[in-house]
Amino acid sequence: MSITGAFYPMGRTFVLTGNTTSQSANIYADSPSGQYLFVNHELASTGQPVYVRISATAGNNAAVANATSGNYGVCIRPAESIVLSGPQCSSTANVFITFITATGTANVYVTPGEGR
Repeated sequence: MSITGAFYPMGRTFVLTGNTTSQSANIYADSPSGQYLFVNHELASTGQPVYVRISATAGNNAAVANATSGNYGVCIRPAESIVLSGPQCSSTANVFITFITATGTANVYVTPGEGR
């Protein structure tokens, strides 16, 4: 599990404990940041993917993807790390990350920063 290139953390790491009910976390950074490193430490063979959505406003829930209408949410697979761009956060501006699993529970860690 690794990302290509360097990622420079610009704030605290938050744990998102996902389950089948959409949940939300307010994320902030020490310095202005518009990228987020997501890491799913669940085992590839038995872990659950977590669907996440980054938004500048509350109430924009992530949802599990489906084939008929699609849904808003990027899948963070077990044993995966990925950098996503989103609205900028800082010490005075939060972003809202909503997250959900299709089944079971899973922890995904998110750190605001810059780079790849």
